[in-house]
Amino acid sequence: MTSTWTVRSVLQWARDWLAKKGVDNPRLDAELLLAHALGCDRVRLYVDADKPLGAGELARFKPLIQRRGAREPVAYILGNKEFYGRPFEVEKGVFIPRPETELLVRLALEHLEKGVAARALDLCSGSGAVGITLAAERPLAQVDLVELSPDAARVAGRNAQKHAPGRARVLCGDLFAALPEPARYDVITANPPYVPTVHRPQLAPDILDHEPHAALFAGEDGLSVIRRIAAGLPDWLRQGATFVTEIDPSQGAAVAGLLGDAGLAQVRVERDLAGLDRHVTGRGP
Repeated sequence: MTSTWTVRSVLQWARDWLAKKGVDNPRLDAELLLAHALGCDRVRLYVDADKPLGAGELARFKPLIQRRGAREPVAYILGNKEFYGRPFEVEKGVFIPRPETELLVRLALEHLEKGVAARALDLCSGSGAVGITLAAERPLAQVDLVELSPDAARVAGRNAQKHAPGRARVLCGDLFAALPEPARYDVITANPPYVPTVHRPQLAPDILDHEPHAALFAGEDGLSVIRRIAAGLPDWLRQGATFVTEIDPSQGAAVAGLLGDAGLAQVRVERDLAGLDRHVTGRGP
Protein backbone atom coordinates (compact mmCIF):
# COMPACT_ATOMS: atom_id res chain seq x y z
CA MET A 1 0.00 0.00 0.00
CA THR A 2 1.16 3.52 -0.76
CA SER A 3 1.63 6.05 2.03
CA THR A 4 -0.25 8.73 0.08
CA TRP A 5 -3.42 7.77 -1.72
CA THR A 6 -4.38 9.84 -4.75
CA VAL A 7 -7.59 9.65 -6.76
CA ARG A 8 -5.68 7.70 -9.41
CA SER A 9 -4.14 5.15 -7.07
CA VAL A 10 -7.39 4.59 -5.17
CA LEU A 11 -9.26 3.97 -8.41
CA GLN A 12 -6.54 1.56 -9.60
CA TRP A 13 -6.65 -0.38 -6.33
CA ALA A 14 -10.45 -0.44 -6.21
CA ARG A 15 -10.74 -1.59 -9.83
CA ASP A 16 -8.33 -4.50 -9.26
CA TRP A 17 -9.97 -5.48 -5.97
CA LEU A 18 -13.47 -5.48 -7.44
CA ALA A 19 -12.28 -7.51 -10.41
CA LYS A 20 -10.95 -10.17 -8.04
CA LYS A 21 -14.40 -10.23 -6.39
CA GLY A 22 -16.00 -11.06 -9.74
CA VAL A 23 -17.64 -7.67 -10.38
CA ASP A 24 -18.49 -7.24 -14.08
CA ASN A 25 -17.64 -3.54 -14.48
CA PRO A 26 -15.01 -2.88 -11.82
CA ARG A 27 -13.65 0.36 -13.27
CA LEU A 28 -17.03 2.00 -13.77
CA ASP A 29 -18.26 0.89 -10.35
CA ALA A 30 -15.11 2.16 -8.64
CA GLU A 31 -15.51 5.55 -10.34
CA LEU A 32 -19.18 5.84 -9.42
CA LEU A 33 -18.55 5.00 -5.80
CA LEU A 34 -15.52 7.26 -5.39
CA ALA A 35 -17.33 10.16 -7.06
CA HIS A 36 -20.20 9.62 -4.65
CA ALA A 37 -17.86 9.55 -1.64
CA LEU A 38 -16.18 12.77 -2.80
CA GLY A 39 -19.41 14.52 -3.75
CA CYS A 40 -18.35 15.13 -7.35
CA ASP A 41 -19.00 13.77 -10.84
CA ARG A 42 -16.83 11.22 -12.64
CA VAL A 43 -15.22 13.86 -14.87
CA ARG A 44 -13.77 15.55 -11.78
CA LEU A 45 -11.98 12.30 -10.90
CA TYR A 46 -9.89 12.63 -14.05
CA VAL A 47 -9.30 16.34 -13.58
CA ASP A 48 -8.10 15.69 -10.02
CA ALA A 49 -6.42 12.35 -10.72
CA ASP A 50 -3.26 13.23 -8.79
CA LYS A 51 -5.02 14.92 -5.88
CA PRO A 52 -4.18 13.30 -2.51
CA LEU A 53 -7.17 12.03 -0.56
CA GLY A 54 -7.61 12.80 3.11
CA ALA A 55 -8.44 10.35 5.85
CA GLY A 56 -12.06 11.47 5.94
CA GLU A 57 -12.51 10.97 2.20
CA LEU A 58 -10.97 7.49 2.36
CA ALA A 59 -13.18 6.66 5.33
CA ARG A 60 -16.30 7.59 3.32
CA PHE A 61 -15.17 5.49 0.37
CA LYS A 62 -14.19 2.34 2.28
CA PRO A 63 -17.69 1.09 3.30
CA LEU A 64 -19.03 1.80 -0.19
CA ILE A 65 -16.41 -0.31 -1.93
CA GLN A 66 -16.81 -3.05 0.68
CA ARG A 67 -20.53 -3.24 -0.04
CA ARG A 68 -19.84 -3.53 -3.76
CA GLY A 69 -17.26 -6.21 -3.08
CA ALA A 70 -20.03 -8.15 -1.33
CA ARG A 71 -21.88 -7.86 -4.68
CA GLU A 72 -24.49 -5.38 -3.51
CA PRO A 73 -25.67 -3.49 -6.63
CA VAL A 74 -24.24 0.00 -7.10
CA ALA A 75 -27.76 1.40 -7.46
CA TYR A 76 -28.64 0.34 -3.92
CA ILE A 77 -25.38 1.76 -2.56
CA LEU A 78 -25.94 5.11 -4.27
CA GLY A 79 -29.71 5.09 -3.70
CA ASN A 80 -30.53 5.87 -7.32
CA LYS A 81 -30.28 4.63 -10.90
CA GLU A 82 -30.29 6.75 -14.04
CA PHE A 83 -33.00 5.84 -16.54
CA TYR A 84 -33.80 7.72 -19.73
CA GLY A 85 -31.62 10.60 -18.56
CA ARG A 86 -33.28 10.99 -15.15
CA PRO A 87 -32.21 9.76 -11.70
CA PHE A 88 -34.71 7.38 -10.14
CA GLU A 89 -34.61 6.61 -6.44
CA VAL A 90 -34.19 2.92 -5.61
CA GLU A 91 -33.63 1.03 -2.40
CA LYS A 92 -33.55 -2.54 -1.11
CA GLY A 93 -36.76 -4.30 -2.12
CA VAL A 94 -37.18 -2.23 -5.30
CA PHE A 95 -36.30 -3.67 -8.69
CA ILE A 96 -33.47 -1.73 -10.36
CA PRO A 97 -34.32 -0.28 -13.82
CA ARG A 98 -32.29 -1.78 -16.67
CA PRO A 99 -30.91 0.05 -19.73
CA GLU A 100 -32.68 -2.37 -22.10
CA THR A 101 -36.02 -1.27 -20.68
CA GLU A 102 -35.48 2.14 -22.23
CA LEU A 103 -36.47 0.47 -25.53
CA LEU A 104 -39.84 -0.37 -23.97
CA VAL A 105 -40.30 3.35 -23.27
CA ARG A 106 -39.35 4.30 -26.82
CA LEU A 107 -41.82 1.81 -28.27
CA ALA A 108 -44.59 3.19 -26.05
CA LEU A 109 -43.74 6.81 -26.84
CA GLU A 110 -44.22 6.10 -30.55
CA HIS A 111 -47.93 5.70 -29.75
CA LEU A 112 -48.25 8.69 -27.42
CA GLU A 113 -48.26 11.73 -29.69
CA LYS A 114 -46.66 14.94 -28.50
CA GLY A 115 -49.20 17.63 -27.71
CA VAL A 116 -52.10 15.17 -27.49
CA ALA A 117 -53.88 14.27 -24.25
CA ALA A 118 -53.73 10.55 -23.54
CA ARG A 119 -54.01 7.97 -20.78
CA ALA A 120 -51.35 5.35 -20.15
CA LEU A 121 -51.07 2.46 -17.72
CA ASP A 122 -47.83 0.91 -16.49
CA LEU A 123 -48.10 -2.48 -14.80
CA CYS A 124 -45.47 -3.97 -12.47
CA SER A 125 -43.99 -0.50 -12.23
CA GLY A 126 -41.29 -1.07 -9.58
CA SER A 127 -39.51 2.24 -9.05
CA GLY A 128 -41.89 3.80 -11.59
CA ALA A 129 -39.15 4.35 -14.18
CA VAL A 130 -41.26 3.36 -17.21
CA GLY A 131 -44.57 5.02 -16.37
CA ILE A 132 -43.05 8.18 -14.92
CA THR A 133 -40.78 8.56 -17.94
CA LEU A 134 -43.83 8.36 -20.21
CA ALA A 135 -45.46 11.14 -18.20
CA ALA A 136 -42.29 13.24 -18.19
CA GLU A 137 -41.79 12.86 -21.95
CA ARG A 138 -45.45 13.54 -22.80
CA PRO A 139 -46.63 16.47 -20.64
CA LEU A 140 -50.30 16.04 -21.65
CA ALA A 141 -50.42 12.36 -20.70
CA GLN A 142 -51.97 11.07 -17.49
CA VAL A 143 -50.31 7.86 -16.35
CA ASP A 144 -51.46 5.25 -13.84
CA LEU A 145 -48.78 3.02 -12.33
CA VAL A 146 -49.57 -0.26 -10.59
CA GLU A 147 -47.12 -2.00 -8.27
CA LEU A 148 -47.75 -4.97 -5.98
CA SER A 149 -45.04 -4.19 -3.41
CA PRO A 150 -45.99 -1.43 -0.93
CA ASP A 151 -42.32 -0.53 -0.48
CA ALA A 152 -41.74 -0.15 -4.21
CA ALA A 153 -45.01 1.77 -4.60
CA ARG A 154 -43.84 4.29 -1.99
CA VAL A 155 -40.56 4.79 -3.84
CA ALA A 156 -42.44 5.14 -7.14
CA GLY A 157 -44.63 7.77 -5.54
CA ARG A 158 -41.59 9.84 -4.59
CA ASN A 159 -40.15 9.47 -8.08
CA ALA A 160 -43.49 10.55 -9.58
CA GLN A 161 -43.56 13.66 -7.42
CA LYS A 162 -40.05 14.53 -8.55
CA HIS A 163 -40.35 13.94 -12.29
CA ALA A 164 -44.06 14.26 -13.18
CA PRO A 165 -45.97 15.87 -10.29
CA GLY A 166 -49.73 15.59 -10.63
CA ARG A 167 -49.64 13.45 -13.77
CA ALA A 168 -48.44 10.05 -12.58
CA ARG A 169 -50.70 8.24 -10.10
CA VAL A 170 -49.19 5.28 -8.24
CA LEU A 171 -51.57 2.51 -7.15
CA CYS A 172 -50.56 -0.40 -4.93
CA GLY A 173 -52.18 -3.71 -5.79
CA ASP A 174 -52.35 -6.72 -8.09
CA LEU A 175 -52.39 -5.75 -11.78
CA PHE A 176 -55.77 -4.55 -13.08
CA ALA A 177 -57.46 -5.23 -9.73
CA ALA A 178 -55.62 -2.21 -8.31
CA LEU A 179 -57.39 0.22 -10.67
CA PRO A 180 -60.15 2.06 -8.79
CA GLU A 181 -62.44 2.71 -11.76
CA PRO A 182 -63.11 1.26 -15.23
CA ALA A 183 -60.99 2.94 -17.88
CA ARG A 184 -59.66 2.54 -21.39
CA TYR A 185 -56.02 3.34 -22.03
CA ASP A 186 -54.21 4.54 -25.13
CA VAL A 187 -51.03 2.71 -24.13
CA ILE A 188 -50.40 -0.06 -21.60
CA THR A 189 -46.85 -1.07 -20.70
CA ALA A 190 -45.53 -3.85 -18.51
CA ASN A 191 -42.14 -5.00 -17.30
CA PRO A 192 -43.39 -7.99 -15.32
CA PRO A 193 -41.36 -10.67 -13.58
CA TYR A 194 -40.44 -13.09 -16.37
CA VAL A 195 -37.42 -15.12 -15.27
CA PRO A 196 -38.20 -18.86 -15.28
CA THR A 197 -37.41 -20.37 -11.90
CA VAL A 198 -35.24 -22.97 -13.65
CA HIS A 199 -32.89 -20.12 -14.60
CA ARG A 200 -32.34 -19.16 -10.97
CA PRO A 201 -28.85 -20.74 -10.74
CA GLN A 202 -27.72 -18.68 -13.75
CA LEU A 203 -28.30 -15.31 -12.11
CA ALA A 204 -25.38 -13.30 -10.75
CA PRO A 205 -25.23 -12.87 -6.97
CA ASP A 206 -25.73 -9.12 -7.51
CA ILE A 207 -29.26 -9.98 -8.65
CA LEU A 208 -30.11 -13.20 -6.84
CA ASP A 209 -28.87 -12.15 -3.39
CA HIS A 210 -30.11 -8.55 -3.39
CA GLU A 211 -33.04 -7.80 -5.72
CA PRO A 212 -36.64 -8.77 -4.84
CA HIS A 213 -37.46 -12.24 -6.12
CA ALA A 214 -41.11 -11.28 -6.61
CA ALA A 215 -39.96 -8.86 -9.31
CA LEU A 216 -37.80 -11.49 -11.00
CA PHE A 217 -39.40 -14.93 -11.06
CA ALA A 218 -42.71 -15.95 -12.63
CA GLY A 219 -43.10 -19.71 -12.41
CA GLU A 220 -41.25 -22.49 -14.17
CA ASP A 221 -41.71 -20.96 -17.62
CA GLY A 222 -41.56 -17.31 -16.53
CA LEU A 223 -45.02 -16.60 -17.97
CA SER A 224 -47.34 -16.76 -14.97
CA VAL A 225 -47.71 -12.96 -14.70
CA ILE A 226 -47.85 -12.11 -18.41
CA ARG A 227 -50.59 -14.72 -18.87
CA ARG A 228 -52.78 -12.81 -16.42
CA ILE A 229 -51.94 -9.48 -18.01
CA ALA A 230 -52.74 -10.71 -21.51
CA ALA A 231 -56.10 -12.11 -20.41
CA GLY A 232 -57.15 -8.74 -18.98
CA LEU A 233 -55.99 -6.47 -21.79
CA PRO A 234 -59.20 -6.47 -23.88
CA ASP A 235 -61.08 -4.87 -20.98
CA TRP A 236 -58.62 -1.98 -20.57
CA LEU A 237 -57.18 -1.13 -24.00
CA ARG A 238 -58.92 1.30 -26.29
CA GLN A 239 -59.67 0.01 -29.75
CA GLY A 240 -56.40 0.10 -31.67
CA ALA A 241 -54.41 1.11 -28.58
CA THR A 242 -50.93 -0.28 -27.95
CA PHE A 243 -49.59 -2.78 -25.45
CA VAL A 244 -45.85 -3.27 -24.92
CA THR A 245 -44.21 -5.77 -22.59
CA GLU A 246 -40.65 -6.77 -21.84
CA ILE A 247 -39.79 -10.47 -22.02
CA ASP A 248 -37.02 -12.99 -21.58
CA PRO A 249 -35.39 -13.56 -24.99
CA SER A 250 -36.64 -17.16 -24.99
CA GLN A 251 -40.30 -16.13 -24.68
CA GLY A 252 -40.99 -14.18 -27.89
CA ALA A 253 -43.17 -16.74 -29.64
CA ALA A 254 -44.98 -17.77 -26.46
CA VAL A 255 -45.89 -14.20 -25.46
CA ALA A 256 -46.90 -13.32 -29.02
CA GLY A 257 -49.23 -16.30 -28.88
CA LEU A 258 -50.75 -15.13 -25.59
CA LEU A 259 -51.47 -11.69 -27.05
CA GLY A 260 -52.96 -13.22 -30.16
CA ASP A 261 -55.19 -15.49 -28.07
CA ALA A 262 -56.38 -12.39 -26.18
CA GLY A 263 -57.53 -10.86 -29.46
CA LEU A 264 -54.73 -8.34 -29.98
CA ALA A 265 -53.77 -7.52 -33.55
CA GLN A 266 -50.49 -6.55 -35.24
CA VAL A 267 -48.51 -8.53 -32.69
CA ARG A 268 -44.75 -8.12 -33.16
CA VAL A 269 -41.63 -9.27 -31.37
CA GLU A 270 -39.02 -6.50 -31.09
CA ARG A 271 -35.29 -7.14 -30.73
CA ASP A 272 -32.88 -5.19 -28.56
CA LEU A 273 -29.49 -3.77 -29.59
CA ALA A 274 -27.91 -7.18 -29.00
CA GLY A 275 -30.31 -8.76 -31.48
CA LEU A 276 -32.25 -10.63 -28.78
CA ASP A 277 -36.03 -10.85 -28.59
CA ARG A 278 -36.77 -8.35 -25.81
CA HIS A 279 -40.25 -6.84 -26.20
CA VAL A 280 -43.59 -7.84 -27.66
CA THR A 281 -46.16 -5.32 -28.88
CA GLY A 282 -49.78 -5.61 -29.95
CA ARG A 283 -52.80 -3.43 -30.75
CA GLY A 284 -56.11 -3.54 -28.93
CA PRO A 285 -59.03 -5.39 -30.56
